[in-house]
Amino acid sequence: MVRYSFLFTGFLAIAITACASQEPLEITASTRPTSPTTDRTVIAEAVGSASAGSKPLAWANPETGSAGVIEHVETAAGQENGCRNFTASRQALDGKTRFDGVACPSGQSWKLSAATGG
Repeated sequence: MVRYSFLFTGFLAIAITACASQEPLEITASTRPTSPTTDRTVIAEAVGSASAGSKPLAWANPETGSAGVIEHVETAAGQENGCRNFTASRQALDGKTRFDGVACPSGQSWKLSAATGG
């Protein structure tokens, strides 16, 4: 009986040692933090998804907590690249703003090329 308890104790010690070892954490491309999505990016994409003369369109950025409404969208005059003029509001922790801007297609996404107001 002593022999079995000695073997059991030895096995238990090995098992605990094996479970207690820590391996370094590997960070792969899928777990690396990405750049936060900015409000400008969300607004530009919302303007890009709207058509000229469309009804007001709500937008929200869950990463920053900001939200607002794209109030007006129209085709930018004199620009053949598909840019759109817009009026939008933005409500965030720093207050509420209303501004006019221009969003233009950029590859597979949209970018703000100008924004004024506040």
